[in-house]
Amino acid sequence: DTNDLSGWLRVDRTLTRIDPIDRWMSPRLGIRFNCAAPELEILRPDQQRFLSYVEIAQRVEQESRRAEQAEQRAEQAEQRAGQEKQRADRLAEQLRALGIDPDAS
Repeated sequence: DTNDLSGWLRVDRTLTRIDPIDRWMSPRLGIRFNCAAPELEILRPDQQRFLSYVEIAQRVEQESRRAEQAEQRAEQAEQRAGQEKQRADRLAEQLRALGIDPDAS
């Protein structure tokens, strides 16, 4: 809540306090800690911010809704295609009843 972060770096067999940790970059992981922002930011090696748990959960929910909507659209398209096929079959039968071959070129 207060952006008070402590870190420790292993040097051989001892731990050394990282002071200051603000804007410190991990030599092994390449990630950077930014404590000066309104909220703690941890930046990836490409300087993009790691998402928080809440942000990840929101994205998962958005993707879930998006997938559900896509599935509904696919089902609706499938239903429309089935209806169009039935209509085409009925029209073909009507043509055959009139003595016209709908499949003739």
